[in-house]
Amino acid sequence: MRTLNFGEIEVPEEKIIHFKEGIPGFPQIRKFAILEIESLKPFHYLQSLEDPPIALLVVNPFLLQSSYQFEVSEKEAEELQADKPEEISIFAVATIPTDPSEATINLMAPILINDRNRCGKQVILLESHYSVRHPLFTAPSKNGVESE
Repeated sequence: MRTLNFGEIEVPEEKIIHFKEGIPGFPQIRKFAILEIESLKPFHYLQSLEDPPIALLVVNPFLLQSSYQFEVSEKEAEELQADKPEEISIFAVATIPTDPSEATINLMAPILINDRNRCGKQVILLESHYSVRHPLFTAPSKNGVESE
């Protein structure tokens, strides 16, 4: 498959992630793969395998926001066919504009992936205080303490 950002790639069947309902904004796209690019770590790309120009920059939100928390509902765990929480990887979509200091991360709609069976789902945390445009980088305050 030829991608816009990464040229020709080959994704083995066992690495394909299936999103039964697609993801918001791209409901028609059901097959994705996580592309791990060493020079971008801890970031990865969630690459569409059905619409090659679509590639979302994602990151484990807990690496950047240690206070981030939410619970996977029984319904979501069932949809992902997860037997235990450890089977689920969590990602958040990051957006990095021309000015990197304005980069944001979508903490309101994490992407859950069952590592065992390669099922994925993006959930929307409607009753949370998280934002779809949470600042990725925190700025030091005047007293030297970082603010979020």
